[in-house]
Amino acid sequence: MLLALRDADSDPADFPSDAFMDEPDPATYRQARLSPNWRQWHKAIQSEIDGILQPDRADPVTAFPPGSTVLPSKFVFKLKKLTDGSLDKFKARCTTRGDMDRTFYEEAETFAPTPQLTTFRLLLALCLKHRLMPYHYDVSQAFLQALIPEDERYYVRFPKGYIHPKGYVGAYMKKALYGHRTSGRLWSETAHRFMTDRYPTLSRSTYDECLYIGWIDTQLFIVLIYVDDFIVACADELSRARFHTDIMSTFQATYSGVLNQFLQLRVDVQTETLPTGESYPTRIELSHERSITDLCAKFSIDTDKQPPRSPMAEGLSLPIPPPDTIDRSIETPLRSLIYSLLWLARTVRPDIYYHVTYLAQFCHQPTVEALTAAKRILHYAYSTREYTLGMTIDSTAPQLTAFCDSDHAGDTATRNSVSGYCLYFHGMLIDWWSKKQKSCTALHSTEAEYVTMSEACTSALAIYNTLTEFFPSAEPITINVDNSAVQTLVTQRALSSKLKHIEVRYHAVRNWCQGPLRKFTPVWIPTDDNQSDIFTKALPITKHGVPIIDKFTARLLDIKDRRVKLVEKLRAAEAQKLHAQQQQLQQQQRQDQIVLASLQRQNLIG
Repeated sequence: MLLALRDADSDPADFPSDAFMDEPDPATYRQARLSPNWRQWHKAIQSEIDGILQPDRADPVTAFPPGSTVLPSKFVFKLKKLTDGSLDKFKARCTTRGDMDRTFYEEAETFAPTPQLTTFRLLLALCLKHRLMPYHYDVSQAFLQALIPEDERYYVRFPKGYIHPKGYVGAYMKKALYGHRTSGRLWSETAHRFMTDRYPTLSRSTYDECLYIGWIDTQLFIVLIYVDDFIVACADELSRARFHTDIMSTFQATYSGVLNQFLQLRVDVQTETLPTGESYPTRIELSHERSITDLCAKFSIDTDKQPPRSPMAEGLSLPIPPPDTIDRSIETPLRSLIYSLLWLARTVRPDIYYHVTYLAQFCHQPTVEALTAAKRILHYAYSTREYTLGMTIDSTAPQLTAFCDSDHAGDTATRNSVSGYCLYFHGMLIDWWSKKQKSCTALHSTEAEYVTMSEACTSALAIYNTLTEFFPSAEPITINVDNSAVQTLVTQRALSSKLKHIEVRYHAVRNWCQGPLRKFTPVWIPTDDNQSDIFTKALPITKHGVPIIDKFTARLLDIKDRRVKLVEKLRAAEAQKLHAQQQQLQQQQRQDQIVLASLQRQNLIG
């Protein structure tokens, strides 16, 4: 398949035509040489090696000193595309086998923080609340800009098959190289040093070390660092221009303008312009449409067939296979599909989160039924691929609103209950999960709801503490439950005798919901209004004529007018079906009347 080339930095002389061959990424240097895109891969390889051999990064060598530790390396090839499927660039990354460096096996400091997806969504929500525009910077060869201490430096041999034009066989690294165990930590420290030296007024979050929030000249300024990606949120153009100058002069970085793509996510920022000419976001939408389409092609999903109306059949319970009957031939495709679906569910598709996590338990004990169910989820995701996780500020909503629910003994194999939770920031969904209560087997539904509420409060407190660290607020979190007994238990001072057997750590929720310094306000709501119900079980398509799945999906994803109106569409389909049935019944009645009249005439004649 030929796709149009969209790489403005490429030299047209290096390409045989204005197109490239869309094929699987090469796994080795030899495969890259045999690829029809070899000229493009060759340019990417030379660019990577030239970046490594810069004088301040490494010293090239034609032979390695006797007795020195030399680490092998390899190229990792990736044809990077934009969210619309067009070509971004050919990427060849030279990585080393850092696990073979015995010198640093006892090195304790190898941890490098990365932000949680919840923090990323919280940043977007703060942009909408404070009218900040999100901008994106990408640091090129980020690890190669982190200095290695002199006593930790090492030699690297160039990948097998690669011959340098000047006869170099490797390099003595002075800066970090991808693949080494300490490279992530060194780059993290370098990025942190850049933030503290250039922006001392910004504070690093205690709860997520990749988040920096502060004020520059009385203007709110937020920076989120995800490895080599810098997301900058600010309202003042002068502050952004200053950050642009600082990062460009310190690192080799690329400026992408307003955030439109992040971790393969498509980010659609809708804006309005003030009379002063400055723009601010009014709505942000996150989607994975292209990734879903690519997954369907990868796993051979027949998208022309009638799509399922729900991710999973109601009440589906798959048996755990005996060890001697497991078909290992489907283990790899099932794992690959489940992990891909987990990424979709964790980023922008909370409506399939429970269903994917339920099937995840079959990754190490695969069955054909589990693979079929996983493909059904992917087919459903494809039929609803236009759904986006919409974020619009609701100034009337509380700052933080949580929903929690449980399905008592929902796991038919272990009889463990299933907990579900979601959290809103001013009406914008920023966090959710679904998981089994593995630490205990609840004796009754109230106990299951009690444990769920404790786990939900723990997750919500992490976001609450992050916010209060920079924006002091005494407003407690509203947590909604559909069990009135739990609401009473967490607010009364005396502990019920029926709950004393529960582990002590779950009783912390009572301290969080009582006293003058309480952090949660429990509120009872009907089950049909509990938005976390979709995280506890496979819901029916309709219930008493109401489209249950589409109702919860529309609430979670905040689907607006320009999107498909799920509830109205399903109701119209149900009404059309009912009308057809009524017409068929009326026609049958008319035919019966005609037959009856004919029989009566025959009796009269006779």
